[in-house]
Amino acid sequence: MTFSQEPAAAPTEPIRPAVPDGAPPARKNNQAMVIVLLIIIALLLATIAGILVKRSTGGSSAAPTTTAPPAATTAPAPPAPSLSPEQLQILRDEPKRDPNDGQAKGAADAPVVLTIFSDFGCPYCTKFAQETEPGLNDLIENGTLRIEWRDLAQITPSSPLAAQAGIAAANQGRFWEFHDAVYAAADPTDHPEYTQDSLVAFAQSAGVPDIEKFKADMSADATVQAVAQAKEHAQKIGVTGTPFLMINDTYISGFAPADTVRATIAEQAAK
Repeated sequence: MTFSQEPAAAPTEPIRPAVPDGAPPARKNNQAMVIVLLIIIALLLATIAGILVKRSTGGSSAAPTTTAPPAATTAPAPPAPSLSPEQLQILRDEPKRDPNDGQAKGAADAPVVLTIFSDFGCPYCTKFAQETEPGLNDLIENGTLRIEWRDLAQITPSSPLAAQAGIAAANQGRFWEFHDAVYAAADPTDHPEYTQDSLVAFAQSAGVPDIEKFKADMSADATVQAVAQAKEHAQKIGVTGTPFLMINDTYISGFAPADTVRATIAEQAAK
């Protein structure tokens, strides 16, 4: 701790005895020397007094060193939206926590479930997959987070076909590899269009082992119906746009950077 000290007062001019006219020059010089010595002594005494005061209080003339707080690793969580009891119940009912869900990753009993409604034809979903999701992988690995995918295929005419391909890849345990391949090739400023051939190529690059089965599953009536029902479900509970993130008892509508999503996950995990 440092002390703010008052500046020392300037020494006052001593009253000089009158020197009679005609006094010898040596006497005048002696008087001048005495005055200088008195000034020096006064300054020395002031300095010594200051040192003694500092020692008696443990003070130091050096500036104190302070430890800066650690830099924040996440941005503040966005303000929690105001929820009705019905909306809160929807958020709590949505996670499946099914250990056999081929479109989910992370421990089924993770304290936080992020349910993402997404569309392979959505540019902001592409941006989320490319920029945000990689920043969440450590939370999945350490058991904090589980991510569950929901199709909301509505952006482009080929969005449903891409969603069907995702289900076909999930049937062979390669959904997230397919997801990564599709989004890695997409332009986050544009709406990609997909064909059966392009989706087969993504499945091959994702390591889907049985491509003939993949093609059959992609066009199967049950798969087509599953994508349509997923869209109906999303709209029924009030999700109309993508990406849409349900994170335990709150949600984020639209794209959000990794720091923001991590802050929300941390906030929910603390509860």
